[in-house]
Amino acid sequence: MQKSRPLGVLKFDSVQKIGIGILIFSLGFYGCARVPKASSVFPAASASAAEEVAIGEQIHAQILSSFYPYTEPKASNYLNEVGSALAAFAERKDLPYRFTLLYNDKIYAASSPGGFVYITTGFIFFLENEAELAAVLAHEIGQLQEKDPKLSKSRKILEAVTRGGTLIAPAFGEIGVLAALGLVMVRVMQERSQRTPADRLLAADNRALDYMVKAGYDPQGMIDLFYKFLNARREAAPYFFDYYQSRPITVERFQSLSEKFKQLPLQDKDFATHPKRYEEMTQGVREIYRRS
Repeated sequence: MQKSRPLGVLKFDSVQKIGIGILIFSLGFYGCARVPKASSVFPAASASAAEEVAIGEQIHAQILSSFYPYTEPKASNYLNEVGSALAAFAERKDLPYRFTLLYNDKIYAASSPGGFVYITTGFIFFLENEAELAAVLAHEIGQLQEKDPKLSKSRKILEAVTRGGTLIAPAFGEIGVLAALGLVMVRVMQERSQRTPADRLLAADNRALDYMVKAGYDPQGMIDLFYKFLNARREAAPYFFDYYQSRPITVERFQSLSEKFKQLPLQDKDFATHPKRYEEMTQGVREIYRRS
């Protein structure tokens, strides 16, 4: 395993700071001022998995209307293979986990109700091996494990994503709807549960490490992913700025990840990161960016 490396400091362009300000304002405006209180929007009765999947499918349709899915068979099948291997160890067995590769330069990944997980081609190009891909997908699967006891088919979540994504499009381009999804879901789960977004982030990290070990993926891939973000070149920062807002890498998060890593049952286990396999299976994506 690699030795610990010091935390880096990220700096972002002022234009991106203005952009995220617009995003937060739009979500607050549409997610709170225009949406009735939780008690009137979300009934007290627990939603079934079928209702959750129905909401997820609505959001999925909106995502697909705003992005071009990258459907090259080798890459898309590979994504589902890695995702399914991890999802097999998820606590929730009532969700049909589905993994979608979206054509976009931004480095982004998100999840939505019903087991939907998204990752961009820009993220695929940013990663270097299968273990790092597993870390991204495992975290999103981990985010989906907490049920919202007041989730309903009111479509308010979808409306917030649609309105927020449309309003911020000039500042964020095509990534707008996906960025809105990431932050809207953080807001929704914060309002419907006793756990803070930071708590849920840490819990998802812990689950992700467990899934990776059980599925045979090197958990070091998640730590390496953190270092990638923290030590990325300045010119790369705008590409993952949106992702960083819904998945911030704080000192607390890094320390929690390190502590969890120390507790993993790694004795007598041999993990591979599969860099060559990753490069082969994502060759089509990488060629696009190498030519640009």
